[in-house]
Amino acid sequence: MNWITRFFRRIYIQIVNSIAFYPAIISVAFLLFSLFIMQIEYIPFVIELKKGLKPMLVQGLDNARLILGTVTGSIFSLMVFSFSMVMLVLNRASSTLSPRVIPGLITKKSHQVVLGMYLGTIIYCLILIVNIQSETAEYQIPTLGILLAMIFAITCLGMFVYFIDSISKSIQVDNVLERIFKKTLHQIRHSGMPEKPAEMPNTDGWFSIYATGSGYMKQIQLKSLAKICRLQDITVKITENPGFFFVSGYPMVKVSKEIDVETADSIRSCFIFYIEEHVADHYLFGFKQISEIAVKALSPGINDPATAIKSLDMLSILFIEKMALNEKNYITDDDGKLLIFFREPTLEELLFINLTPIREYGKSDATIMLKILESLKNLAYADRDKQEYQNLLTKYMQSMIFSAEKYIANDLDLEQIDALIDRINYLLGKEYSVGREALKADVSHR
Repeated sequence: MNWITRFFRRIYIQIVNSIAFYPAIISVAFLLFSLFIMQIEYIPFVIELKKGLKPMLVQGLDNARLILGTVTGSIFSLMVFSFSMVMLVLNRASSTLSPRVIPGLITKKSHQVVLGMYLGTIIYCLILIVNIQSETAEYQIPTLGILLAMIFAITCLGMFVYFIDSISKSIQVDNVLERIFKKTLHQIRHSGMPEKPAEMPNTDGWFSIYATGSGYMKQIQLKSLAKICRLQDITVKITENPGFFFVSGYPMVKVSKEIDVETADSIRSCFIFYIEEHVADHYLFGFKQISEIAVKALSPGINDPATAIKSLDMLSILFIEKMALNEKNYITDDDGKLLIFFREPTLEELLFINLTPIREYGKSDATIMLKILESLKNLAYADRDKQEYQNLLTKYMQSMIFSAEKYIANDLDLEQIDALIDRINYLLGKEYSVGREALKADVSHR
């Protein structure tokens, strides 16, 4: 039974995140609306209403068929062109930005609504065409329905102009970065809590639940998992954070007491695995997407260091938000009993995952190395009161200085780096000083 639940959850996520989700719903709505119009077209009240609208209603069977055929053909052409534009955007995003940003582009609701409006209008017009009666019928033409078809066609023209403008802007790297940044910032701020996180319990004597398959864990149904914990009177600890790749036999959950096989399967069913990375699932994916855009910008085929620099500026803001965050890492019941402990990525993990690739691909570019050091300096400045991450930030700054000294040979570039090091040391003080001499002394000591 649990595998059926997991299957339908996975199908639901795939459907909701599909480019065809809203178009399918809107098309069905237009189909139902067209059938409704056919039912009310010839009732006395509507016939009286149409007499007042007679100047705007079509006259003659040939004119009716011509109008509906023209609308159908025209909207079909707009739809084909719009779908072609979508494919072009996705191809451009994959080649110049990152394949991971594609789900965020195809799930933009406004674009799906436009495509749905095209499909719905075509379906609506086709239903009207088959309901045009012969010349001997009492009521030959669904004139009110045709008037609405013309209104829908004009609406589609306006939406087409919007679509072209929006789709051309959506591929611009600045807009893509801004969209990912805002979503990630929203996710970080909604992960916090007034109190400090609870300390993880000692789980040495706890029982492990192992993964039965392989895949990327992207979502956890925490409400369902909490319900199981209440019913079984257990506490669980989730071993890894979202995005982790589980293999069969890996311990995914630890349980405070031994449970039966059915309960273990129920707990496994609360974990959802799929390939796509959506920022709405966890802020970790937003960090990764911005970092990947920066790395892609530094590749020889694109060579766009300005995009990488802007990405680093956004990452530094997100890192600062993460530093100030008291993340909620547990769930309790109404009585305050701890039910679930879950793991969130640490600042050190985020720094390594996101800054290391940028450093590796930009290690010979002085502007990139200067920007990374500047970002770390800003993080250290934001932590000047709490002094919670100074050792970690100093270690990363020293690592960046080591790479810069090794791969940058130009004396002018090194002078700029030395000047930035002086400003960093002035900020950090003697206790956390960095520099090329400090690095040499540390290496010789080891």
